[in-house]
Order: sequence, then structure tokens, then C-alpha cells
Amino acid sequence: MEYELADDQYGIFAYEYRRPDTIKDGNKTADILACIVDESEKTIYTTVCDVKSNISAFSDDLLKDEALMTAIKEIRDFIEQIHAEILHKNTFMLYYIDDSFKEYERIGIVTKHFENEKFLAVALKLEELFTDSNTKVSKLSELKLKKNLAPYMREVEKIKDFLNKIIKIGSRTYELHVFLLKKMEDAVYTASLKIAANGMEQERVPDKLD
Repeated sequence: MEYELADDQYGIFAYEYRRPDTIKDGNKTADILACIVDESEKTIYTTVCDVKSNISAFSDDLLKDEALMTAIKEIRDFIEQIHAEILHKNTFMLYYIDDSFKEYERIGIVTKHFENEKFLAVALKLEELFTDSNTKVSKLSELKLKKNLAPYMREVEKIKDFLNKIIKIGSRTYELHVFLLKKMEDAVYTASLKIAANGMEQERVPDKLD
């Protein structure tokens, strides 16, 4: 991570930050919380990221090896981690907000691969299971899939947003920034994140999309 700081700016960094009175077990966090505080402009530029080894690692054959469920849970868990980290972050950010600071947030994922077409296939397969009986599996397998996946039908829109690099948390809509890991040697991968104020004012996605 590289911080680019100007005069009257300082950085904040935390790994798996939780508010101080939070019990660790059972409480989700994201891996990275990084902020630049600009005291002269009374502005904070926040980056919240989570590292996933490979968010696209589920099988191409979505009807085997619980691939559908794996993909759904990966996306759901990622968004829950980001949401939790924003809540943790807001417990100390409120003191800045009370002092008339404004904040710009950037949400990101660090991963080896981000394959849009695989996420689209998941969304389409979920829709197909509940609208078309011709799913190329036995009737018994189809009924079992429908039973297991019925609680997740509302995830279709979330998955479609995700493949378009958008996530929604409450009433807020965020652009999802993808930082790809590059292999340096066996079992060693790196990614570069620049933490800077320049341009972040334009990075937030509007709450209502056209």
C-alpha cells in the first residue's frame, strides 16, 4: 500500500479493524481500512477492502460440487464483511463528522481473478432453476437444488450488481474497485493499492442508478 500525502494530511491504517468494545468471535470485518485525513479541507478519503484468494474459484459446472451455493456465499459474505467494516469505521468517524468533516468512501476487493462471465452464469442459472424445468438434471436433483437454493433467490440482483462491480449496502450504492493479485513466485502474490485523495470525489456511485 502506498500513501500519497499532501500538506495538512495524515494517514490511518488498520487491519481487520473492529470497534474497541466488540468481541472478535462472530463479528465480521474486512481486511483493510485505510484513510487519508485532510485537516485543511476537513475531508476524509476512506478505502475499505477485503482480500479473497480467488472470488471466481467455484466450478464452471454450476450443477456440481455445490458451485452455485459457493458462489452465492462468497459474494454474500464479502458484502457482509464490507458492511461490518463500514459500521466499525463509523464508530470513530462520527467524531470527525461532528467536527464538520465530509467523507468519501472507496470499496474494493483484492483477488487473483474477477470473472464477470462466471458470476453472470450463476445469476442466469438461478433464474433458470425457478422459471424453466429444463435444467439438464434429473427431476430429483432439480427438486433438491430448488429446495436448497430457494432462500437465495433474492441474491440474483445482488450477483448481477456484483458482476457489474456495484454493491449496495442499505440505501447506499458503491462502485466496487477490483485490485488483482499478481504472482511473484510460488505461493506468493502481491497487489498494489494507492491511497490518495486525488480523484476520489468522483468515485462514489450515485444512490439511484439510471
